Amino acid sequence: MNPIAPCRLKPPEPVVPGGVYLCQVNDTVSCGACCGLYNRPDATRGRLQELLGGRTETFRRVTRDIDAIDAFRLETERREQCERPYADFYACPFLGLIGPHGSRPGCLLHPLADGNDGIDYRGLSFYGGLACRDYFCPTYRDLPAAHKEIVKTVCTDWYLYGLVITEDRLLAAFFGEIESRLGRPLAPAEISAGQPAGDALRELFGAKLTWPYHGPGWKGPGNYFFNDGLYLPAPIDYDRIGARPSEHDRVLRELSSSFESAAQLAQAETLIENLITRVISGVAAPRAGSAIELDGPPVL
Repeated sequence: MNPIAPCRLKPPEPVVPGGVYLCQVNDTVSCGACCGLYNRPDATRGRLQELLGGRTETFRRVTRDIDAIDAFRLETERREQCERPYADFYACPFLGLIGPHGSRPGCLLHPLADGNDGIDYRGLSFYGGLACRDYFCPTYRDLPAAHKEIVKTVCTDWYLYGLVITEDRLLAAFFGEIESRLGRPLAPAEISAGQPAGDALRELFGAKLTWPYHGPGWKGPGNYFFNDGLYLPAPIDYDRIGARPSEHDRVLRELSSSFESAAQLAQAETLIENLITRVISGVAAPRAGSAIELDGPPVL
């Protein structure tokens, strides 16, 4: 534990790498992935909703002093003890549900959280307040701004959003294939939730959860996104099934795919191909002579 005393001083606003803020999007969408939200063997939406709700209700009754908050931490960690898919990825017990209706994940120690009276208690967390304020996942730096905006638009539920937005390599592979087919970058204005292209993109992102070809090394829907070389996806053994490397290899690897036959690989390629085709067909063609502006470079 980091025994830094709580304070009322307003923390400085962090400089957001890449210029697009991703952590708290709106009343129903936010990301708790870096707090270890999905690092559980039972990381379904229903189970995580129950887990976050229980923490939130319990924390409401906690006296706001160091000893009581630490006792909450110890009891929560004891109660939620399990074999984590990523043993090196800490799961913070202070992640709960925030907002007027408790409809998205957020930090129960944040000065704006209910019951904290403007006091910043994040220094009592495992990594300390500085890390909680200033850590940004690789997506902030590695994904073009346009792609980040599209994910924010398409993922209208916190569960899928948090699972997808930290998948910088998978997103780069998805957008790379789409833009290669289009022959140009996507613009956020072309994609909206509830429209064909947006619905197809959301389904493509949701392949993380529904993919029928996850290999034995798949650790569940969560993602270990730290750049330390641990838990990298395994390459696909094409020689074993007598197949040539797939043109969708990047996507298939990031989905932790494994295949028992060339026919199974072909089925997987068809699934990806159909979704990409649906996205492209749903994107409105640009007006003649118009330019599509992006806030970041295209994926090559």
